[in-house]
Amino acid sequence: MPKIVDREAYRQELASKAINVFTEHGYNGLGMRGIAEAIGVSKSALYHYFPSKKELFAASTELITQKHSLYGKDSNECIPGAKGDALTALLTTLDERFQGEMVLLLDYIKNRDPQDVAKDELLKKANSRFMDELSGVVGKGQSEQAYALMVGGLLLRLFNGNKTPIEEISAWITKLGNED
Repeated sequence: MPKIVDREAYRQELASKAINVFTEHGYNGLGMRGIAEAIGVSKSALYHYFPSKKELFAASTELITQKHSLYGKDSNECIPGAKGDALTALLTTLDERFQGEMVLLLDYIKNRDPQDVAKDELLKKANSRFMDELSGVVGKGQSEQAYALMVGGLLLRLFNGNKTPIEEISAWITKLGNED
């Protein structure tokens, strides 16, 4: 009897496994053969589900930027309801993978002109999801500043060996919401 495979579930599984590969090696670090080896499938199987690395990357980005993933939660777990707790969970989750995410992001946009980067639908979608979450904490009018503080704060934390506490970055961002 042939094995029954839930195609969409398996695509999600492959995209999920590829997240760590992209984070470790960057966007340009491996081709489909290397990614397939890293996640333990044949190259032909990977191509069966994803005709290109760009499509695999898009599926991985879609998974990692889903609301629950942004907060480090499984889809069946609750996201913290209080704004401060939600912001701390968001910052903590991003902090855990921040260095890899920055390397991946810079590799993805490397050698592209600013207009091309600005038109990139994948980046727009990821940015929009972060902005939506931050809007819930500080309001829509302050969300860009909050985003800049989030990325800048986590970068500062990376550079100073995690000396800047997550709670301090959270307080900077929360303060924006109180300035209305």
